[in-house]
Amino acid sequence: MKRLLLALSLASLAGAAAAQAPTRIMTLTRTVKIFSELENQLDEARRNHDEVALAKLLAANFEQRNGTAPAAPTPRADWLAQTSAPKSDISQMAVHEYGNVAVVSFADAAQRAFVVDVWNKSDDHYALSVRYLSAANSASQTQPENPAK
Repeated sequence: MKRLLLALSLASLAGAAAAQAPTRIMTLTRTVKIFSELENQLDEARRNHDEVALAKLLAANFEQRNGTAPAAPTPRADWLAQTSAPKSDISQMAVHEYGNVAVVSFADAAQRAFVVDVWNKSDDHYALSVRYLSAANSASQTQPENPAK
């Protein structure tokens, strides 16, 4: 009788474990760590008007391009003059490196935006050259079907 109860208990536990959806464990890559730190340094320098840090982190020809007005980029000086920018709340970052160029994308909950930053490496540091900013809503997005399947 005890063996039967033990077998039924194990079977129900195995069934419950199998019924749970598999979870994805996210790992922090080296490049995501590096660019998370750079993005946080940039955000802090901008909010604190730290000209020394901004000179290192922003390229001289930096511009921001918005999805709502793609033909009217915001130049560096105008971007820095914007004082209403909230503290960034970055998540879902991905980094793609192409030689001396890194393309960094992430969601910024504070701005309700999807951001793509293009960083250029010169000597021993990266400088942000261009930021692409597009509004993001909180609705869940469906994945498009892969036509190669």
